[in-house]
Amino acid sequence: MTTSHFILMSIVVLTAAWNTTTYDYVIAGGGTAGLLTALVLSENPNVKVCVLEAGGDGRHESNITNPELRGTIQHTQYDWQFWTSPQPGLDDNGTMGSQPVPRGKVLGGTSAMNWMIHNTDSRAQLDIWESFFNLTGWNWNTLSTAYRQSETMYGPQRNLSQYFMYDPAYHGGGGYIRSVFQRSVMNLFPQYLGPTLVNAGYQIPSDRNGGDAVGAGFLPLAIDPSNYTRSYAGSAYTSVEGRRNLHILTDSHVTRVDWKRTNPNARAAAAGLSYIDRASGSNVILHVQGRQVILSAGCIQSSQILELSGVGDPEILIPLGIESKVNLTNVGVGLRDPLMMNYLPISFGFNITLSGNEYIQNYIQLESARSMLSKEDYAAASEWLNSTSSIPGLPDPQLEVFKKLWFADQPLIEMAWQFQQPNVTPYNLLPLSYGTAHINNSDPFASPAINPNYNRVNATINGTEVEWDMWFLAKAAQFWQTKVATTPPMSNIITSTDPPFDLPFDQYYAAAKQRTGTSEHLTGGNPMLAWEAGGVVDTNLLVYGTSNVRIVDGSVFPYQPSAHPMGLTYALAMRAAQILQELPKGGGLTQSLQLPESNASASAIATFRDASLATPTAATHENTAGYMLFSVCR
Repeated sequence: MTTSHFILMSIVVLTAAWNTTTYDYVIAGGGTAGLLTALVLSENPNVKVCVLEAGGDGRHESNITNPELRGTIQHTQYDWQFWTSPQPGLDDNGTMGSQPVPRGKVLGGTSAMNWMIHNTDSRAQLDIWESFFNLTGWNWNTLSTAYRQSETMYGPQRNLSQYFMYDPAYHGGGGYIRSVFQRSVMNLFPQYLGPTLVNAGYQIPSDRNGGDAVGAGFLPLAIDPSNYTRSYAGSAYTSVEGRRNLHILTDSHVTRVDWKRTNPNARAAAAGLSYIDRASGSNVILHVQGRQVILSAGCIQSSQILELSGVGDPEILIPLGIESKVNLTNVGVGLRDPLMMNYLPISFGFNITLSGNEYIQNYIQLESARSMLSKEDYAAASEWLNSTSSIPGLPDPQLEVFKKLWFADQPLIEMAWQFQQPNVTPYNLLPLSYGTAHINNSDPFASPAINPNYNRVNATINGTEVEWDMWFLAKAAQFWQTKVATTPPMSNIITSTDPPFDLPFDQYYAAAKQRTGTSEHLTGGNPMLAWEAGGVVDTNLLVYGTSNVRIVDGSVFPYQPSAHPMGLTYALAMRAAQILQELPKGGGLTQSLQLPESNASASAIATFRDASLATPTAATHENTAGYMLFSVCR
């Protein structure tokens, strides 16, 4: 018998045994949030955790581990390969406006696929969670602390430190996710773009993790500098996979929540999860039992699992032959995807030679509406906002939050230089358009119906009706591009811009819209809000109408973050683990959650190895001491 046959037989035996085990936590989804939550919960050796991940184990794949190949697992077996429904608010482009919805189908989830930008929101934005939405315990202090708890940040390498605004007090020194600034700096940024932005009235702020996110500069990337590999939920698991109390089942597609029999008037109680082992080639339904059930399948599939389990809008479920267990009409409602002008991005021609761009770049400018629109356009847009008290299809609190951020000069537009070429991508960070993700089939393997409703909100600006999200993006992009192209020193080196910055606005708008589509930053769909305000989970992340089903992923964000979602998703995972550990029988806080509020990171400095020599290696996390080697990851 070969070694591979022996391992396979061992896996089958262990899987069958696990089905008779009652875990403290069973988690649907081993992605960005679910896997990190599992790692923190399993720091307590007396707590048993099982994670079911529908995808495979891609920790050996260079398209995942090599930072220079970021995003290249899209449209492969490691991507769910979802598409939206046709989108009449976007240009046809041969797909009726339908957009790809990349989601990681692999251990580590979308953290294995994304562009690794690791930042957090401003104080004003995160405090709104508590002060406006009444989400007690969710604010800047708790979320920024959770962010630091998830991170081990390395200071910039000494020969480049002058280019990075870094304060270790705003970063973590003991978390699972490694962060560092990029390993080379394109001369365009410090010599030309930075001075131009300052001359144009923009700011180069200090470390933007300190509470004020506005301004331009480099942001950290989730990279382990010791071997120049992606640091993500999957690599974090590598550091602790010897834990005997943490079981990871890959290729295990969750089909529904299993329910206990309860009094019809009582809250629904979960017994565990049903799943199918896709690697076996069988469609036999298997079951895993858990005291607490956590859905971490992301903003598309957590809604799908709930609806397949009878939690959702009866008008959607009953026609599909699904018995309504919990009448919760807000499941799958509130999906958001910011518009991004990246198909093609804005590009520049120069009369200089670029250098320092051997490795990926990450120069990000986050700006308010006031600083990205002409005085006339800002005044006209503000007049429309002030005169608008309600928008059909958009909950009033979402409009009020947008107004607060607009007039408080919070980040609403991003200009992202993420390439080794002089290309920049504009984002409309907080769309007013509001969509849905629902099942349209009782088959758990069928793709959900995903409808972000791009450009569905119309506004009247100076007497003309416009698509609000697209108008704001195009106006901001042209205003910024004009400033950059006409302000020295950039004006001295630019030979061309695409699209031309001086086009009449109607022509610029058409060019911008043709290039605009998904930002791949989908959040929402199961918001953490009061039930009467459209919520799906409460401040303990508990699904309304249930006693032990929680959601821990970006679908619970009460509104779209301005930061790239990964950092806030990791913070959410840390907060979720804390909430669970503080419950009765939660076992108390483990090491990762015992950091002080002002957690200064260790004064570690990045030292990069040659990328050509980099191979994935397991970094040992300090919490692994005392655990024996025992893991199955098919």
